[in-house]
Amino acid sequence: MADFRNLTNFPRLPQLRVGGKIKIYILAAIVIILIILDGLVSVPPGHVGIIYDRGRGVLADELPEGLHLKIPFWQVSYLTDVRTQEYTMSVAAGEGAVYSDDSMTAPTSDGQTVWVDATVLFHVDRNKAAELFATVGPDYVQKIVRPIARSQIRSQIAKYTAIDVYAKKRDDAEKEIDNRIKELYAEKNIVLEKLLLRHIAFSEEYAQAIEEKQVAEQRIQKAEYQKLEAAELKQKKIIEAEADAEAIKLKGAMLRANPQVIQFEFVQKMSPNITWGILPDNILPLVNLGQ
Repeated sequence: MADFRNLTNFPRLPQLRVGGKIKIYILAAIVIILIILDGLVSVPPGHVGIIYDRGRGVLADELPEGLHLKIPFWQVSYLTDVRTQEYTMSVAAGEGAVYSDDSMTAPTSDGQTVWVDATVLFHVDRNKAAELFATVGPDYVQKIVRPIARSQIRSQIAKYTAIDVYAKKRDDAEKEIDNRIKELYAEKNIVLEKLLLRHIAFSEEYAQAIEEKQVAEQRIQKAEYQKLEAAELKQKKIIEAEADAEAIKLKGAMLRANPQVIQFEFVQKMSPNITWGILPDNILPLVNLGQ
C-alpha cells in the first residue's frame, strides 16, 4: 500500500513561479487598461491641462500642450482655453464669435442715456489657469469678464458728457475703460487684450439736437469764413486803390513836369488819324474836323 503521507512534499515551486508570472501579467494588463481608460491627458493646441487630485485638490502646475499621464480615477483632468476669446455686448442678438449680449445703457455726466455696443478681447493667463480654476471655476466669463466690463463701461462713461463720449473724447474714454478693466482682470488672472467701443447711440430726440447743433456750427464756420474772405477782399481793394492813387499822383507829377505830354494826349483823344506834332507854347492846334 502506497504511503501518501509524503504527497504534501511534492515540489510546487514551478507552479508558484508560473502563478506569480500570471499575476504580474494580469496586474500589468489592469494597469495598462486603466491608463488607457482614464490615465492619459491629451492637451490640444491653445489649451492647458488642470489636474484635480482627490487627496490634494487642484494641483498648481498646469499641463502644457501634448500627452500626459495621471493617476486613473484618482485624478481628474480639465482643459482651459488660453487663446484669445471675445465677449460682445450688442443690440443684435447672437452677435459675436463666442459670446453675445444685449447692448448696455450708460448714463452721462449731463444726464443723458447712451446705448453702448462693446467688445472685450481677452485670454486666460496660462501660468495662472490652475489658480483661476480653483478660485473661480470654469464660469469665469459670467463671473468675471461680463460684470467687470459692464460695470467699468458704465462708471467711466458717467464721467463724460454725451457729446464728448460720442465724438470729442471717445478715444480718451476708451483708454480709461481699457486701463481700468485691465487692472481688475489681472487680479483674477485674466489678461485684457483690447476693449472696443463699437457703437454709441442716443435717444432720437438727443440725436436730432446734436445734428441741429452740428448744422448750426457749420453755419457759424461758414459765416466766419465769409467774414474772413470779405476782409481779405476789402484789404485787396484798399491796396489796389492805394496803388491807383499812387499811379495818378506819379502821372500828375509827370504831366506837370512835361506839358507837351498834355498836348499829345489831347491829340490822341481827338482822333487817332491826325498827324500830330509838338507845338510851341500858347498856340492852339488846328484840326481838320472834316477828316
